Amino acid sequence: MEGDKKRDKNRDEKDDKRIGVTVISGFLGSGKTSLLNRLLRDPAYADAVVIVNEYGDVGVDHHLVRQARDSIVLVEGGCLCCVVSGAVVDALRDLFMLALSRKIRPFRRVLIETSGLADPAPVLFTLKHDRFLSERYAYRGAIVLADARHGLDQLGRQPEAPRQLALADVVVFSKPDLADAAGLDRLEQAVAAINPGARRCVQWPDAPLAEALRAGLDVQARRDGATLANWLRPFAQSRAVGHGDVASFSLALSVPVGRAAFLAGMSRILERYGQGLLRMKGLVCFEGEALPCEVHGVHGELYPIRQLDQWPDDERVSRLICILRGLDVAEVRAAVFAALGQPVP
Repeated sequence: MEGDKKRDKNRDEKDDKRIGVTVISGFLGSGKTSLLNRLLRDPAYADAVVIVNEYGDVGVDHHLVRQARDSIVLVEGGCLCCVVSGAVVDALRDLFMLALSRKIRPFRRVLIETSGLADPAPVLFTLKHDRFLSERYAYRGAIVLADARHGLDQLGRQPEAPRQLALADVVVFSKPDLADAAGLDRLEQAVAAINPGARRCVQWPDAPLAEALRAGLDVQARRDGATLANWLRPFAQSRAVGHGDVASFSLALSVPVGRAAFLAGMSRILERYGQGLLRMKGLVCFEGEALPCEVHGVHGELYPIRQLDQWPDDERVSRLICILRGLDVAEVRAAVFAALGQPVP
């Protein structure tokens, strides 16, 4: 137990030596491989290795990745959400051991390009539950592409598209030259309605994209809580926002809640609403504690609570955000209040 606590403490420090894992996601045809190629041409990603996931029996996309060919692993035979417990886990293990034995060059980043029918949630799950990986790799967020030309139609017709956006830390609008200004603006508004906290940028051919993505996935900001506060704040500006059958709401916890009570209450909520609760994230100061914690749940799974070193701002309010699909906002909101012992306003 003491050893586990020491490991957790070390991970929160600035000298975290674990290898960062970033997921690149987006619906079919959104331009993930083009984005990957651009990143690999940037000197900041010279120390990256790539895992390319294919949907189907024959791999193709890895031939389009032109850089660092000796450090590319192709995972075939299905979407990432189906094989993450097997082939991708093996790939991450093998890459680490190959670098350790100096059979490939050392690397500090892993970029995982998912198929267009996958979402990033299983990667979080894997890095939480596999001890070998959790001690060597750290999840650094998801970059999700939204097709400027077809994105609005995909959000309305394809259930995977809003699920991917709900888990995004950075949203990149691809192919902006194929859409008019009004269409791009409508897509940006739809994305903001699903995930207003995600950093958004447009993939113009001559834009310094890698720099914008690094800012959006700033690891140090994650540690001091600034990124979390910036993600929560846009949700808090509205009681409930949404696009189609995807909606989100923000709620402040006015009554202190203990850790055990929070974990039990949110576990019941996640079990009750399952896949309909796309994402839960928040900042909570538990009863009897002085510092806030980041709490996070995806697709029915609660992730480890992480205490911050300080409050990110002067507001000091415990707040949760829930992103839903196909659920009644008022019902879920009331259920969360009840599960956490909060008076319904």
